Amino acid sequence: MSKKSSIVGARELKTRLGKYLARVRAGETILVTDRGNPIAELRPVGASEDATEQALRRMEAEGLITRATRRGGLTPFKPIELPPGVSASELILRERDEGF
Repeated sequence: MSKKSSIVGARELKTRLGKYLARVRAGETILVTDRGNPIAELRPVGASEDATEQALRRMEAEGLITRATRRGGLTPFKPIELPPGVSASELILRERDEGF
């Protein structure tokens, strides 16, 4: 089953109900909003969602978060070597002062 999801306003859903029902049949979950506030979900029968995913979808619909657009982990980075006797906080403050 697909984890794909979309957000649609109630008016748009009413106008194009057949289109959105076809997407639900294909496994998609549709979050329905009214004036930007989430009010309902359309999902395939038997589909369930954990509490974390529900919270993320609600926050996304409310504009509080933006989901990542690419899959995968974080880009690897090279750790910074601290000069002897200098704390990480001091190094950060120095870099801020230098405009980094």
